[in-house]
Amino acid sequence: MTTPKISLLRLRQLIKEELAQGAVNEQVDHKSINAVVGVASKLLAALEGFKEKAPPAAINATTPHLGELEKVLENMLSAPGSYVPQPKKEPKKVSLKPAKAS
Repeated sequence: MTTPKISLLRLRQLIKEELAQGAVNEQVDHKSINAVVGVASKLLAALEGFKEKAPPAAINATTPHLGELEKVLENMLSAPGSYVPQPKKEPKKVSLKPAKAS
């Protein structure tokens, strides 16, 4: 019985291919991204309404905080994927032994 041999270069190539496939097959949670965009958009609209209708004293009291909050909400609208938790990836097991036939 002969032992199959593989070169180090071919092994690296195989590992790169496996890792590339894993990166392509990652799922995007569109439902959560859509929820982030919807909620952030509604909150920005509510802040605009507050600025238009609130008494001057209330606007002055909240002005230092509203600017920062608007900046964060606008960031959520431009990059909502960064506010969605990423699913945990199972560690891949790499073996140089041939898989047993079932």
